[in-house]
Amino acid sequence: MNAWLTCSKWFIASAAAALSAGAGSASEPAAIDWETATAGFAEGEQRSPMVFNMKDAARCSGRWMVHAGAIHYGTFPETVVDAFIEQLRLPAAVLAVDFFVTEDRDHPASRDAPDEADRLLGLALAGDAAAARTYFDNLGLCSTRPEMVQDLTSVAIDAAATTQEQAEESPIEIASSDFDEPVNQRRLAFIELFVQRLRDGAPVADLLKPQITYVYMVKHDCAAATTGYVELLPASDVDTGFPFEAAYTWENPDCMVPPELDSIEAFNLKETMSHWDRIEAAANDHNFDVFFLSDRARNDYLLISVEPYGKGYAVSKIEYRLEMP
Repeated sequence: MNAWLTCSKWFIASAAAALSAGAGSASEPAAIDWETATAGFAEGEQRSPMVFNMKDAARCSGRWMVHAGAIHYGTFPETVVDAFIEQLRLPAAVLAVDFFVTEDRDHPASRDAPDEADRLLGLALAGDAAAARTYFDNLGLCSTRPEMVQDLTSVAIDAAATTQEQAEESPIEIASSDFDEPVNQRRLAFIELFVQRLRDGAPVADLLKPQITYVYMVKHDCAAATTGYVELLPASDVDTGFPFEAAYTWENPDCMVPPELDSIEAFNLKETMSHWDRIEAAANDHNFDVFFLSDRARNDYLLISVEPYGKGYAVSKIEYRLEMP
């Protein structure tokens, strides 16, 4: 992934637009309280729905492109950049661009949002404190902080108490915000139901498609890995456990290679989860179709792919990954 290749033209355009809009020289900081201005990011982050549709993503991508470009080309005073929190620094801004990138590059929001950000940034650097506060507040609304699904208590209760069909017929209402299109929290409700089943050690086959894909990967040192792949795995096998073929591969010719490269491994989701003290879940990207399940005290994790199925949602792929210390 190289965000610079994707965004370099945007960076140049953004920097040029910001400067032409009145952005002051980086060596001449405007007389405003930048600490107060950047505090707007935290306020915007508190109002962010953390669930983004295509328009949201296009808008946010444009805002972060302008911000990353402004840092890269020295549009901000150096003292301001030094005081940025981590989420506002260049590496995080570039990652945010990638997080929100979509295939719909021509969405009007992808043009309007950077124009607005350029305007606000130009005013901010000319000394407009209100514009500076709004600029960072807008970035806060586009925070990429992962939504921890277990925090959605009310959604989880609704999901556990109803069938997928009922949840589909009674869409969850959310508060209006800068993101003025409806956002899809039903996926979050579904994955919370799935996670709660795992916490309870309960069966999950009814939350899976009849046949799913299973991927297994253990990363060893020396750029080596043991991998396995099962297509059309019956959903019931996830609850009962199943064997599969795995193969050891390596890249470094100096690796210590085991005598047998092929092996038979086994996976049982319930047994695996029994070793986790705390299951945390977060969306893997703004599309909310892949969820990252982990226990911070462990080196293994799951990637759970969710897709529409029938009148609700179902798990279509389970990926188990372990990184050997």
